Amino acid sequence: MRENEIYRTFERDDDRLLDALAKGNREAIAYLFDAKAKSLCFYCREILRDEALAEDVVQEVFVRLWETPRRFPSRLAAHAFLYRVGRNLALDLLKHRLVQRRHEPAIARELSDDSLDQKLIEEELLGELHRAIGQLPAECARVFRLSLAGAGNREIADRLSISIHTVKTQKQRAMAALRERLGRDPQE
Repeated sequence: MRENEIYRTFERDDDRLLDALAKGNREAIAYLFDAKAKSLCFYCREILRDEALAEDVVQEVFVRLWETPRRFPSRLAAHAFLYRVGRNLALDLLKHRLVQRRHEPAIARELSDDSLDQKLIEEELLGELHRAIGQLPAECARVFRLSLAGAGNREIADRLSISIHTVKTQKQRAMAALRERLGRDPQE
């Protein structure tokens, strides 16, 4: 039989449709899908307020019917099954969304805790760097602090009334001492 003939048979003969569904017959499930998918999708969309999720739910309803064939006492019972499973799946999705929303603040706190940890680490490293700079000879520390503040060699030389060569030398000494003390490049 061709598909149209099979469909007409299922439309006219409830017993044939119900027997075929009980056996997991592909044509019977396809017929039911063609007959009920649009209205089931509309029903699920009203619950979910999301077209794509509603379509996913409808697909899942028919997958479940395919994977676990059932014997229905009537066509109405088969239709009721589709809507009941659709409703339950849609409500499960909504519950899942609520759980996600309920946990969003905790996730945000955890992420902010991570950023807080990062800030604490940065503060500790900066404190360590400033303590190490404080242990440099006075002229060397003064040149290096100005350099960290963004001053160029010419500006530092003019401010401190020293030569550019002295600025470069003091910066090199500061970097070498800090690398030795901290074990890494303090400007990284």
